[in-house]
Amino acid sequence: STNRHGVNAYTPQDIVGGISETEILLSELLKEADYKSKIIGKWHLGHRPQYLPLNRGFDEFVGSPDCHFGPYDDIKNPNIPVFKDDKMIGRYYTNFTIKKGVSNMTQWYIEEAVNFIDKNAKSETPFLLYWTPDANHQPAY
Repeated sequence: STNRHGVNAYTPQDIVGGISETEILLSELLKEADYKSKIIGKWHLGHRPQYLPLNRGFDEFVGSPDCHFGPYDDIKNPNIPVFKDDKMIGRYYTNFTIKKGVSNMTQWYIEEAVNFIDKNAKSETPFLLYWTPDANHQPAY
């Protein structure tokens, strides 16, 4: 890695570690205060089960725990695992529709966010929505 900001600084998919269990996350603090929390988008703090968001205070998760290896249009080697809560539900280029480099991921994230906000607002439950979409860089979702 050249550590060129935002381009080549990432954690590879084969990394065995993740964020230390001694680090106290906002999601863990808010859970103690009876908040409901959801992360939508990139996690990047470890993809092994013990590091996933549901084991770090979040109640719900939709997104990817890994980084994105290119080439982004290589349908023979899908590069983005997609999770819902603690289960991988598929990979892009295999289980999700993509046409000419554009997918439905951002729309799905928006629907998940709106549903989470509506549900918690109606029940007057305090909540945290941690929004980290992939749409800020290539590939464009």
